[in-house]
Amino acid sequence: MENTTYIGLSRLSTMRREMDVIANNMANMNTNGYKGERVMFEEYLKGPAFGEKTSFVTDFGVLRDTRVGKIQETGNTLDIAINGSGYMAVDTPQGRRYTRDGHLRMDADRRLVTSGGHPVLDDRGREIVLPAGSQDAPNIATDGTVTMGQQQLGKIDLVSFANQQELRKTAQGLYATTQTPTAAPATSTLQQGALEDSNVEPITEMSSMIELMRQYQSTQDLLDSEDSRVRNAIQRLGKSA
Repeated sequence: MENTTYIGLSRLSTMRREMDVIANNMANMNTNGYKGERVMFEEYLKGPAFGEKTSFVTDFGVLRDTRVGKIQETGNTLDIAINGSGYMAVDTPQGRRYTRDGHLRMDADRRLVTSGGHPVLDDRGREIVLPAGSQDAPNIATDGTVTMGQQQLGKIDLVSFANQQELRKTAQGLYATTQTPTAAPATSTLQQGALEDSNVEPITEMSSMIELMRQYQSTQDLLDSEDSRVRNAIQRLGKSA
């Protein structure tokens, strides 16, 4: 193969990766607290020790859009949205994880858990348990303090990280990291009775997908033309010989 074919194939490969990311964004546009992603590209030079090098393209990572999604009021007492940066700490069989999905519920043991059943932790690393027999609905203050009547049950652990891009996505809207969490900024608050929407913009994603499909077809046409050129050249050289 010639350089044109190699370069074209490198571009097709990265566009397939980019299409996968866009498709995943669209599939999660209704997922609470989901953050859209973009593929990052860089130039890759390869060539002989002497002479002109060939420039390829490669995807080297994914950039997460950490902007806060639109806050929608639900009226559900156990729904909470995070206004600003920060993540809630939860306990899982795999260890501590973090999430922005505030669609909470009470499990059979009266623990405050995520929709996936993982206990929400307070700022002391303990589970938050709602007392039985109380007629009061739980109240969640803007600083995360959970109370029922006059009884304080704990304060939801709202944390932040030095580099949010290093958070690794796992299942059920959770993130894992080896970073040491710190307290979220004082400007970050919790809003009871509301949820954070995904920050994915469907129109933007559709436009990106259409443009990417056009680029993919254009690159494929270029490769087809190059293949025809090479075959014709070989046939002519064969006849001359």
